[in-house]
Amino acid sequence: MAKIVVVIVTIGALCVSGCCCCNRYWYQEGTSFDECKQDRTDCLCELKKYADMDSIGCYETGFMKCCMKSKGYRLVSEGKLPYDVKREDPHMTTFWLLAGVSGTLDSGQ
Repeated sequence: MAKIVVVIVTIGALCVSGCCCCNRYWYQEGTSFDECKQDRTDCLCELKKYADMDSIGCYETGFMKCCMKSKGYRLVSEGKLPYDVKREDPHMTTFWLLAGVSGTLDSGQ
């Protein structure tokens, strides 16, 4: 029982501290879905130069936030995304690090 309480408290602390990006997506008005996805990939490649990706924590999350924000994106909860944008859920293995991506569809999609 005590172990369950510790796990719940730890998860709650991570979410409150900003290390958790559950159900959130990178979004920038006027940016296509493909551009957003590429920008996130570029930030991740940059992160890999500085961090040991075997152990992902708040540094890595902060790096991704800083990189994506420098490109003009903001983290938006799913409920605040416009209905007419494509969204891709984050990869389950690193969902709290990457967040999802969203953006408008190109005319050919």
